[in-house]
Amino acid sequence: MDIVFAGFGGQGVLTSGLIVAYAAQNEGKEVLWMPAYGGQMRGGKSYSLVKFDDKQICHPDIEELDVLVAMNRPSLEEFSKFVKPGGLILINSDTIGDEIPFEMEAVRIIRAPFASMAQKVNNPKGANIAALGTLLKITGMFSLNSFRKNLLEYFDSKGKGAYAAINEAALEEGYRYM
Repeated sequence: MDIVFAGFGGQGVLTSGLIVAYAAQNEGKEVLWMPAYGGQMRGGKSYSLVKFDDKQICHPDIEELDVLVAMNRPSLEEFSKFVKPGGLILINSDTIGDEIPFEMEAVRIIRAPFASMAQKVNNPKGANIAALGTLLKITGMFSLNSFRKNLLEYFDSKGKGAYAAINEAALEEGYRYM
């Protein structure tokens, strides 16, 4: 599976990619995670590419994406052209308006208010985690319980275990959205 999480720096798109890569690795998959970000950490262009498969991954190129998670309009405009027919685009409807100024044929588009979901569970920085919950529900790429365990282990390994409850709540809020 090839996934791009894209947005502005500070929207958690690098973290989202790392968490998916961590979960895939723990399920015995071959994994590639490639981050990219501008000179500014917060507010600059940022994305992460995650590839995982049962077979060896030979190249880090963005050719055909299975999934794009777009947290802002510039990311949607830049990466949507790489989503293959039958692929999925998750759009953060809190930051991207209803009007999409280009053709999006042959892909499934889901608009979801990820920032609002995170606010609802008192996790204002958790829009990316809510997006992971929605992604998980739609794709079924991991079981909810397995992914929850990996999510909590990931944050604990980063010294952020104190935020376990609100991150778990944001994940479940996104999962329930669908």
